[in-house]
Amino acid sequence: MSLLSPSFLAIVLASAVAFHALRGPLRGLAFLGLSAWYAQSFLTPVGAVFTAALCLGGWALAQWVHGRPGRKVPAVAALVGVFVYARGYSFLDLLLPADWRTQALATAGLSFLLFKIVHVVIDRADGRIERLPLLEYLDYCLAFTTFLLGPIQRFQDFSDQWHGRTASIEPGFEAHLDAANRMLRGFVKKFVVAEYLSSWALSPEADVAAMEWPRLVLAVYAFYAFLYFDFSGYCDVVIGAGQLVGVRPPENFDLPFLSPNASQFWLRVHRSLTTWLTDYVFNPLLVALLRSPRLGGRALASACLALMVTMLVSGLWHGTTFNFVLFGLVHGVFLVAFRVYEHVLRRRLGPKGLKAWRATRTSRVLGTALTLVTTGGAYVFFVLDSEALLVLLGRIVP
Repeated sequence: MSLLSPSFLAIVLASAVAFHALRGPLRGLAFLGLSAWYAQSFLTPVGAVFTAALCLGGWALAQWVHGRPGRKVPAVAALVGVFVYARGYSFLDLLLPADWRTQALATAGLSFLLFKIVHVVIDRADGRIERLPLLEYLDYCLAFTTFLLGPIQRFQDFSDQWHGRTASIEPGFEAHLDAANRMLRGFVKKFVVAEYLSSWALSPEADVAAMEWPRLVLAVYAFYAFLYFDFSGYCDVVIGAGQLVGVRPPENFDLPFLSPNASQFWLRVHRSLTTWLTDYVFNPLLVALLRSPRLGGRALASACLALMVTMLVSGLWHGTTFNFVLFGLVHGVFLVAFRVYEHVLRRRLGPKGLKAWRATRTSRVLGTALTLVTTGGAYVFFVLDSEALLVLLGRIVP
C-alpha cells in the first residue's frame, strides 16, 4: 500500500475519527482493524499468521517475565532466535540443513516489530511497564504509523498518548495544518526528491568493475542522499499522520549531514534506533564490561568494545548478509576512533580546552566535512553485496 494511495489516506482519516470519537475497547478494536488492513497489504497469508503469532508470543513472554528480571535473558534469546530463523540470515547455511530453512517468514516490518517486543519484555521484567492490556499492546505493535519502517516507538510513549496523559498535537487549527503540511513535505521528499536521486544512486546491480571513479563516488553519495530523503520523507508522512490520529511517533532525523562527528551522526540519523540500541545494548554491555575482572576500571576500552558490539548488532538488524556486518563494524570503527580522539584531546587540553576546541569554527567545519565523507562513504557496504565489495576492493588494492 503506497503512502500516496487512497487506501492509506482513508486509514489515516478513519483512524483519526475512531481515536477521537470512540472510547475503551471499541477504539482499540477499530484502530487494530485499520492497522491490520494496512499491514496485510505487505504480508503474505503465512506472514500475517507469523506476525500475529510473534505479537502474541511476545505478550505471553512479557507476562511471564513481569517482575522477574532473571527471566528476561532467556525470553529475549528466544525472540532473537525466532527472528534470526525467520529472517533467514546467511550464516544459517552453516548451522541448518537446507530443507530446514524457509524464507516464508521473512515478512515486512519484522525488524521493527522485534525491537518493539524486546523493549516491552525487558521493561516489563524491570518493572517499567506495570500494565500491559492485550488489546493496547496489539495496537502498539501493529500501529500503522510505525509498523513498516518505524520510527521505533516505546510502549510508554504510545500508552501515554493513547490515554490522553500527553497530547500528540497542540489544540487548534494551526497545529493541525502544520501536521498536514509535514505530510506533504514528506511526500515531496520521498516521491519527488528521492525518486530523482534514485537514478544517480548506486544500485546492487551496478557494474563496479567498469564504472569510472568519479561516477562511482558520485553514485555512492547519491545513494546516501537518496536513502535519507526516502526514509526521512516516509517518517515525515507517518509522524504527521500520527499527530492527526492521536499517537505521534518519535522524531527520527535531525539533519545528519551537518553532524560534526560520528557520535552526533548516530544521534541525528535514525534516532529512534540509536536510542533503542543505547538503552538495550550499549548501556547494559558497558556496565557489564566495567564490572568484569578483565576490563573493570578501563573505561575507554570498555566503551570501545561496547560500541563495536552495538554497531555489529545494528548491522545485523539492518540486513541478513555479510555486507551488513561490515556496515555495522565500519561505523563502529568510526565511533571508536572518535572516542579515542576525544580521550587524547581531553588528556592534553583538559575538559575546558576540549570544550573550547569543539566551539571553534575550524573544528566544526573539519569535523562536519570528515563525518560527511566517512559516514556517507560507508553506505557502500549497505548497498553492495560481498562479491561486489571484493571487486571494488580489488580496484583499490590491485
